Amino acid sequence: MKENVLFTSAGDNTSFYNLWCNANRNYDIFICYYGNDKKNKYEEYSDVYLKKKGGKMQNFYYIWINNISNIQNYKNYYIVDDDIIIETDEINELFKLLTELNLWILQPSFNEKSQISHEITKQNKDCKYRYTNFVEMNTPFFSHFAITEFMKVYNPILIGYGCDILFIWCLGVNRKDKYVIVDYISCINPLRNEREIDKIQSLSERINNWNSFKKKLRIKNIIHKNFSIVK
Repeated sequence: MKENVLFTSAGDNTSFYNLWCNANRNYDIFICYYGNDKKNKYEEYSDVYLKKKGGKMQNFYYIWINNISNIQNYKNYYIVDDDIIIETDEINELFKLLTELNLWILQPSFNEKSQISHEITKQNKDCKYRYTNFVEMNTPFFSHFAITEFMKVYNPILIGYGCDILFIWCLGVNRKDKYVIVDYISCINPLRNEREIDKIQSLSERINNWNSFKKKLRIKNIIHKNFSIVK
């Protein structure tokens, strides 16, 4: 068992096995397969394997609360969408940086080939990394402390939308030294017209569920900020 673990919910439209699975990786790979192949698709690429329908964070939450394969014993966690294009060496480096900087959450920036949902996540080639108050849901690295605190407040009604506000909110939106977007390592968040997540829950449903959830907890939207820049 390594110190770090990469977790993804993988469907039938992914090629992660060409990117994340090199032998020199400093992390275990936990695959939760939600597709329709009756065989154990992708099991050969994983250290831990499970077949379960559901969204990425829903499945991780199920595995966490049941401590399947001692998931709670890792030091750091990379909870990544199955279509993110990033190499093994880059993932290794990001795990190291998370520990070296004593961070709670970080993400690689998104390069010019990516779908950009939040301007703050776009790669800035003039920077090494930035301390921010936002990390996007599709490619976050968590410390053990951060994921533990997030799991305490997470509700599986949330498929994805709003989760990146929730985990910053529960840890503290005003922490200026715990969340980083890394610019010297970038990844590709692929452009796409159809999303697998929409087969689980429509965007309008995801938005409505988040709005109801945040109202109960009195969570406010976050205005994205770069607190400081390291060049």
